[in-house]
Amino acid sequence: MNQLVDVIETYDDLLARPSFHASLPFHPKSDRRFGSVVAPYRFLDKIHCGIEACHTPHFSGYLITTSDGRETAIGSHCGRKYFGASFEKEKRRIDDEVRRQRRIKQVRSMLDDMSAQLVLVEALERDYRDLREKKDRLMGAIGIGLFSVLKLRADRGQIDIEKEVPMTNEEAESFFETSNRKRTDGKGWPTKSVFVARIDGMEFLSARFKDMLVTSLITPMRELSKLTTVDIETMKPRDLTRTAKWVGEVPRSVERAQAIVKAGHDFFRSENIEKLVHLGTPLSTLTPMINDLRDEERSAVA
Repeated sequence: MNQLVDVIETYDDLLARPSFHASLPFHPKSDRRFGSVVAPYRFLDKIHCGIEACHTPHFSGYLITTSDGRETAIGSHCGRKYFGASFEKEKRRIDDEVRRQRRIKQVRSMLDDMSAQLVLVEALERDYRDLREKKDRLMGAIGIGLFSVLKLRADRGQIDIEKEVPMTNEEAESFFETSNRKRTDGKGWPTKSVFVARIDGMEFLSARFKDMLVTSLITPMRELSKLTTVDIETMKPRDLTRTAKWVGEVPRSVERAQAIVKAGHDFFRSENIEKLVHLGTPLSTLTPMINDLRDEERSAVA
């Protein structure tokens, strides 16, 4: 049976305990010996160690019991110095239990807020399905080859489309003067890159959206929603640690998923898809999808 560890927030909490003593003598100055660790504490101001032979000031330490049923507060280093392995064993036991209780509280908090969380992730899931269908349609329209080129650009962060155009006479003159090229080297007139268009929302194509949303967020959240408070409190330590870690990551995971959904909406705007002609896609191939996207955009505004 797990022990419920007391919560000690202030020094006054210690003073209010009927068995607490600010200072006590211990063996060999008296017959009194270490009993057990009750709870940890951390204060804003230093207090003195309750071992009479020590009294070292400290911010954090442990409330302990004694062999004669009294209590006092000692620093961690003081406990190790005066009570040795018996204190260290008790300290580990309490620290483990405090971590367990903190994790249970964290997971229960998520469970209490589960209805709101499910509404949020289910909305993201609907967006995901819509964007996935659009991605599959685009892939079918432009072909796997060009889609792979687009995906590679997204992975490399190449969001700008450029094209090569001949340099002006003045630009070419400067180029020849600062390179090992010559006008008569037979390699042709030099060119320069010029900006043509910027493709918005490319983060959508580079993200592993299914893993991010479905595998790492939606599925575990639905599994957690089936648990009861008793299920959480009786979890094996490894399962509880893993679940609490996942709960702690949920806010950031939701933010990332929302950012990718936004990127997907930015990508699948009619004017954005139209820019793919600059990568070699015939406009006639894109026109049906562009028209459907425009209809969506008009409906959203209406």
